[in-house]
Amino acid sequence: MDARSLVPWPDREDVGRLMEWPQRMLTQMMREMPSIELCDEGEALVVRVEVPGVDPEDLDVELTPQQLTVRGEIRQSSGGDGQGIYHSERRYGRFHRSVPLPATVDPDSAQASYRNGLLEVRMPRSAAGRKKLRVQAGEGSSKQQH
Repeated sequence: MDARSLVPWPDREDVGRLMEWPQRMLTQMMREMPSIELCDEGEALVVRVEVPGVDPEDLDVELTPQQLTVRGEIRQSSGGDGQGIYHSERRYGRFHRSVPLPATVDPDSAQASYRNGLLEVRMPRSAAGRKKLRVQAGEGSSKQQH
């Protein structure tokens, strides 16, 4: 008996379902993690978050010196006039996104604004915790003392 005949070969339907799995996972991740843009504008870092269809009242923006976290919910509006939706690729539901920042920022001076589906958080860089140190030559340094 041929060993290949003992291994069941998946039919087209099984293969189709297997191929749909990565797409479903990607769709779920995109639903929970909105797209961002992180910019360095010299004295400030700016993060822009795409959240079309969200009510600004449903946004929760939390900032620490090293990380920005945005949470919210996009609510589905009623269709009105009893009309049903035949197809929708819009995302609804809760989402969150945490962004580690490449520099320390001052949360007390940060500002957030929302316009046309884009949340913008402007965070001035923090000078706190920075100090220049003067390096002094000690014994055994390469400079000879006379």
